[in-house]
Amino acid sequence: MEDREHLYTLLAQKDWEAIGKIIYKNKKARTQDPFLAQVTTFFEAEFFAFADPLPAAERAKQFEFTNLIIELGQHGFSHAFVDRFVDERLKLMQETNHSALLNYAQSYQNRPLAKQIIQSFLHKKPEMVAASLRENLTIRATDVVAGNAKTIRLFKSKQEEHFYEAVRRVFPTYHPYPNVALSCVLDYSAIKNQLTSNARTYFFQAIIDSVVFDVGSGYEPRYFIELDSSFHDTPQAQANDHLKDSIFRAANAKLIRIRPLNSSASSVEEFERLVREVMRQF
Repeated sequence: MEDREHLYTLLAQKDWEAIGKIIYKNKKARTQDPFLAQVTTFFEAEFFAFADPLPAAERAKQFEFTNLIIELGQHGFSHAFVDRFVDERLKLMQETNHSALLNYAQSYQNRPLAKQIIQSFLHKKPEMVAASLRENLTIRATDVVAGNAKTIRLFKSKQEEHFYEAVRRVFPTYHPYPNVALSCVLDYSAIKNQLTSNARTYFFQAIIDSVVFDVGSGYEPRYFIELDSSFHDTPQAQANDHLKDSIFRAANAKLIRIRPLNSSASSVEEFERLVREVMRQF
């Protein structure tokens, strides 16, 4: 039990640092001691009224210790008080151009004002946001204008999307990636002398529908899987398929081609069944 006369004296003196220390030290006893609960309530009611008229530098001193108590956690203050305290300290740090403003805002990203401050830094000083996240990191962004971005979807059809999802289900402990460039997973310098001139040119144009990577071995590619369809029946597509096959033979890597005989069998579940059946053979 705290000395009540001492507490009355501190309250009369509005010694918020000393009162804050007592509140923090007795944060657990507060629920059993109505007087300590009253002291906490008084602190919350009077702190801002006392601090608001002070010059910014003096106000900052008053905020400093209370902020430390709040950051240590289990302080006994109400959520409403903490939310208001964070907002008021953010305003004060803006007013005084405090060097730690961005870091403080990032610590309380749930507060609307903190979000506004972070967005302002991202817009005006993205390099400061980068530096606050990691040393020696820089951020640059291209300029954009009003209007929609000229982007395209990763998958050109629902069939491709369903096929990728099926592969992902079959290899839950690996990382399948769709539409991977050959040059990202095959060693061109090791096989170029075995390739025709057409194959060498095609090497840097071709992609693989799905590559399954083993994360545990440093993202080493384990399986290369192609989804064949009627689009592969054109003369040009067949020529490209032959070039791709020759490249994989030169790399001594197996390219698995899957083509559903039933063109309507393109659901995720059907593709999953097909992929599992094929993989049992390897």
